[in-house]
Amino acid sequence: MHADRRWARSAVAAAGAVVVFTTACQGPSALADGDKDNSSPGTSAQATRTHSPPAAAKSSPNPGFATFQDKPCPKLTAADKANGHLITTVAGPREGIAVHPGGEPQTVLVKLCNTTGKALRDIALSAQVEWNYAGDQPPRLTVERREAPDGDWHPVELVVANDYQPLTGASGARDLPAHGIRTVEYRISAAEGAPAGRGWLGIHAVRADADPLDMDDMRGGGSGGFPLTTATRK
Repeated sequence: MHADRRWARSAVAAAGAVVVFTTACQGPSALADGDKDNSSPGTSAQATRTHSPPAAAKSSPNPGFATFQDKPCPKLTAADKANGHLITTVAGPREGIAVHPGGEPQTVLVKLCNTTGKALRDIALSAQVEWNYAGDQPPRLTVERREAPDGDWHPVELVVANDYQPLTGASGARDLPAHGIRTVEYRISAAEGAPAGRGWLGIHAVRADADPLDMDDMRGGGSGGFPLTTATRK
């Protein structure tokens, strides 16, 4: 995965978990019982949030789900340990995805792996792209998430910012059992007329009740992601 390359500089003291993928601020914490409240715990002056429309109807399981579930969880790397990560990442069924303005949504499976022998409480997830993903234009991307294989889809607040903001837009908090896994699926689409873009979609796992002003308290999650492209049609 490319997660450490993209986020390690700013995440050195911020997270404490590692996430497996197929393919600070004040405010309320994410809920521990799922995506019932998509309010954000905080933001910064350089962050721009894009809000998704109401959740769509339930759809069939991802055809690659069973195969992906059989993949072993990665072990912590030296960089993960240095950053205080406790949770690891792998992407599939493909390494990255491309969306087209007005085109069909594309999906990615993400597996969260607890590498410790103790339960990690209230681990929430957030999504982020860098400020220049689509140059100086808003990316106009819609992001949704569900519990795999067949949970209901929920809107995800996409943060557009260069600084590491795991708590901003974090939602869907759940406990991760000792040595346990949690698999979620992301669905991404680009609006009609969306600008071309290319970058890294970062997925952050963070304790929902962490104090955003206390970097030690923020340790206990992880950070990963996958390449994302908005390709305009020729």
